[in-house]
Amino acid sequence: MHIIVKTVRAIAFIAAFTSTSAAWASGFENIIISNTKDADETQTTLPADSAAIYLSADVTDEIDSGSKITVSWIAVDTNGVAPANYKIDEASFDIGSLENHVNSSLSKPNAGFPVGKYEAVLSVDGKVMETVDFSIK
Repeated sequence: MHIIVKTVRAIAFIAAFTSTSAAWASGFENIIISNTKDADETQTTLPADSAAIYLSADVTDEIDSGSKITVSWIAVDTNGVAPANYKIDEASFDIGSLENHVNSSLSKPNAGFPVGKYEAVLSVDGKVMETVDFSIK
């Protein structure tokens, strides 16, 4: 199975706000998984024939400038199509002082996405900060 991870890109803007929520403490908030680019709501179940799967997330100022953010796409259980917890691919980039958004995507394999359970893992400097579960049906 060959899936391409499109370039993770950061979009810069200046913002100042505070929060005590768990999402804030993790370094990410407003995490969205969807088969529609720039979606406003997350989808927990996606169709196997989706052209791509998109992840977007806001980066909070809990993440220091110069940190490396990695988005890993994992096939947790695809009913034997891939080994359990198979890392499909990942993309990393260094965060700058004004960057506050992460976008990543997977393109559909030729045969479509295998039915099963998946997760997108957001890490900072090698430490897992968020895991977002979704399924393909």
